[in-house]
Formats: sequence, structure tokens, C-alpha cells
Amino acid sequence: MSDIIIGNVMQSPLKSLDYFQKSYDIRVRQLKEEQAKGTKIVGTFCLFVPDEIIFAAGADRIVLCGGKTDTIARAEQSLPRNICPLIKSSFGAIVDACCNGSLSCPHVQLVDVIVAEATCDGKKKMYELLPGYLPTYVLDLPQKPGSPEAITYFLSELRKFGKYLEDLTGNTIREEELKEQISSSNETRRLLHRLFDLRRQNPPPVTGSEILRVMQKQSFLSPDQFREGIRQLCDEVEHRSPPSGSGPRIMISGCPMSAGNTKISDIVEQKGGVIVVEESCTGTRSFWELVDENKEPWTALAERYLKIPCACMTPNDLRISRVVDLAKRFHVDGVVYYTLSFCHGYNIERLLVQKALKKENVPLLAIESDYGDSDIEQIGVRIDAFLEMVS
Repeated sequence: MSDIIIGNVMQSPLKSLDYFQKSYDIRVRQLKEEQAKGTKIVGTFCLFVPDEIIFAAGADRIVLCGGKTDTIARAEQSLPRNICPLIKSSFGAIVDACCNGSLSCPHVQLVDVIVAEATCDGKKKMYELLPGYLPTYVLDLPQKPGSPEAITYFLSELRKFGKYLEDLTGNTIREEELKEQISSSNETRRLLHRLFDLRRQNPPPVTGSEILRVMQKQSFLSPDQFREGIRQLCDEVEHRSPPSGSGPRIMISGCPMSAGNTKISDIVEQKGGVIVVEESCTGTRSFWELVDENKEPWTALAERYLKIPCACMTPNDLRISRVVDLAKRFHVDGVVYYTLSFCHGYNIERLLVQKALKKENVPLLAIESDYGDSDIEQIGVRIDAFLEMVS
């Protein structure tokens, strides 16, 4: 690996990142071995589907969220061009795998069932097409998580989901096993808090692009594999000599950046910015809240997962306050608000985020983009000017 740059300062690459870079083929082989022994493989898209229930049922899971451009053209044969590239990329990968035997995403062919979640309108309608390719189960979500009825409804949805998995796997989800999986997931979340706390240093000892590529593996690797990699990374980062200089401290907030999509992070750091935290599904949203291990497990899961501050929820006061809290906690100089093209939820919510940050004198740069390269220069010019302003 070549040297990387943190705030315009050269830094030797982290050896522990080799673990994640080499993990894909290892994980695919593991899943094939599990499937040969009868383990069911669940494909998921979103954080709202609790891993704990899947693992407690004796199944395994892999993420199907798309961040690549090469599957979008296939999807546009069925889907409108003017919808989110994440939706098109995800759908295209599934169609390619099922109809053409494409090996661009070999893990898709291992999926026994897709468990989707009712978040944005585009995804919900795309899910109606999926049963033509793979068995699909949709977990419904209350859209007003703060209402008294939300927990009751979501709890019933989780129990129905559990029963579906029991029928799929032939295994009973026992309360003891569910508690063990909750404890396991909380261990992962605590490790990620440890990793992100290291980024509060000035300058941070690790780049945002490095962290992003690690976080993109979170829902692909097994929990044990991911935790082992995070432990190695934390141990190495804690003993890494910090760079002698630094640029403006930047938070990226907004849409998830699925595997294959690192454009915005790469540009920010190429221009001298230092990404210290990500308020996204491939950032803090995935691990910030723990599951209460002292409560009845099904209820505790329902409560924790409804605290994920996705823009599909309304009102989304939790996300607004979370963004402000992260800006203070990580001492950011500015926020790059990243929205995928045609993602109306995050695009509209940007105004509320901007108003809240303005009260704290934290400037925001809004960028809307797809997975293509045609706007790289334009985005670079805008980020360059933003970084100069907040320096």
C-alpha cells in the first residue's frame, strides 16, 4: 500500500487495513461452506433489519446495498432513470446475478431470501419487483417513531419477522440466544465507539476514507470477523504517531455511502480536508445506540432500532440534534452534506440541518451527486472553496 495523506501530511498506511481489503473472497467462501451445511443466507439493505434476530434464528446475513455504477444500466431497463442510484445499483446487481449469472457481485447468488425494510418510497416500490428474482420479505416500519403506538407496532413486526425466520430455518428463536446476540452486537458497537473516539484527536490518526472502507464491510462480514478487524485497527491506531499538521475538520452528513461509493470522501481529503466523523448509515447511525440488555429482548430491540434517525422518519428531531451533537463532540469546522441524486428525504431535510448548525456557527456545504465521475471536477472546485472558507 502507498502512503496516505491526513490534512496534506503524508502518513504510512495502516497494516490492519489489509484484513478488510482481503476479506471479501474469504467471506464468500465462508458463506458457501455454511450454505452447503444448510445455513440460510439472508440478504439485507438497511440498518432497520436487526442482525440479532437473524443470527438468533441460526441464519447468516450479507448486505446487498449497491454502490457501484456497473449495475445501474441493467436496472434502468426496469426502473426509472430519475431515482436514487443506490436503488438502481442494488436492483441491478440482483437482476444481473439471477438472470445473467453475473460474477460482479458473487455474494448475491448466495442469498436464500431478501429481507427488505419499508423506508423510502423508491425502495418500497422496488421491493415489489424483487420477488420475480428472489424470495422477499418486507419488514414494515412506523414512520412516526416518537408516537406511543410506534413501539407496539414495530414490536409486532419484529415478532412476525422472527416467526418468518423460524419457518425458514427450522430453528426456534430462544430468548437466551436472542440475548446473546444482543450482547454480541453491543460489543461491536462499543468497539466502533472506541474507534470513532480516536478520531476526536487533533489531528486524527486515521483518515475518513480509511474508516469508510472499513464501515462498508460492517454488514458484509460476520460479527466475529468484523470485530477482530476493528480490534486490530484500534490497537494499531492507538499506537500510531499522529501527523504533524492538519486541515479543516469535516463531518460528512447525509446519505449512506455503500461499498464502491467513496467519491465525496476521497475528494474532501484530496483537497486537504480532514474527515473526522460521518453522520450516515455507513457511519454513526449504524452503531451509536446500544440495545438495553436489561430489558425484555424483543422490546429492547424495537426501542433501539426505532432510534435510528433516518430521513424516512417524521418528525426527525433526533437526527437534527444528533448532527449538532456530533459537530460539537468532534470539533468540526464544517459539514459536507451529501445527498444522492433524487433522494428527496435527505435533500429536503438538509434545510433543517443547516438551520440547526447555523445556530452553532458551523457552516454547511450541500452536495448532490450520483455514482458517476462526470461531476468530480465541479465538486472538487466547490469543496476546495468550502475548505478555504472554514480554514
